[in-house]
Amino acid sequence: MADVPDVPRAPDDATATPPAAAALGPLRIVHRDDDFVAVSKPSGLLVHRDEHHPDAPAALQVVRDQLGKFLYPFHRLDRGTSGILLFAFSTATAAALQQSLSDPLAHKDYLALTRWPGSGGDLGDSWTSERPLTDEKGVARAAKSAFDRLETFHRCALVRCRIFTGRYHQIRRHLNHCGRHVIGDTTHGKGRINALFRQRHGLDRLFLHLHRITMRHPATGAVLEMVDPMPMELDSVVRSLRSEVTETSPGCSP
Repeated sequence: MADVPDVPRAPDDATATPPAAAALGPLRIVHRDDDFVAVSKPSGLLVHRDEHHPDAPAALQVVRDQLGKFLYPFHRLDRGTSGILLFAFSTATAAALQQSLSDPLAHKDYLALTRWPGSGGDLGDSWTSERPLTDEKGVARAAKSAFDRLETFHRCALVRCRIFTGRYHQIRRHLNHCGRHVIGDTTHGKGRINALFRQRHGLDRLFLHLHRITMRHPATGAVLEMVDPMPMELDSVVRSLRSEVTETSPGCSP
C-alpha cells in the first residue's frame, strides 16, 4: 500500500502557513526502535520542504534535529492532515518499510469528519469506493478506499477511512465524489460549511487524521500496530458536536 502521490505537490490550501519551528517543539514519538521512528505530525507542518516552501519548517528537519539522526522519508501526509508519520534510519529499512506497507495485511486507518447525509444517496454505514483517480497527466489510476461511520451528529458524521492505494488526496477525492466531503477541506469541500464549522465549533483545519497503521515490522516480520489519538483541536470539535446534539440545537446544517 504505497503512499506515493500521483501528481506534483502544489501548495496545499487546506491549512494556514506552516508553523515556525520554534513554536513546534519536539514531535511526539509514537514508536521508535533501531530501524525506524513514527512521530505524530501536527496539521500545518510539511513532511519535507519543497519548491513552494523552501524555507518552511518541515517534519524531516524537526525530527532529524530532535533525534540527532539522519532520516529517510518513504511515505508522506498532506500538510493539512495530522497523524502518524514514519521515517527510516537507513535506505535499506526505508525500502523494507515500503514493502511492508504494500503487504495485503497492512492498512492505514484515518479519522475524518464528513458531511452526513451526503448528496450521493444512501450508502449505508459502511461502503467502499473504487473510483479511479486521475494523475497529473489525466490518466485514470486504480484506487480503493473503505469507509465506516463511527458516530453521527446533526448533518455530519465521524468516519473511519481505510485506504488500500495511495493516490493523491485519495480520501478527500473519494469522499467528495460520493457527496460526503471532509469538513475543513478547502480544495475538495464546501467553503460555506467550512466557515460554519469555524464559527460554531472552532474547526480551523482539515478534519483528517491518520489514527492507526498496522503492518509487519520490516526486520522481525511481527505484526505492529501504531496508534496516534485524535489531537486536542479535533477532539474538542467532536465534544462540541456531541453537546450540540444533546442540546438539540440547529447543528451543522448546510
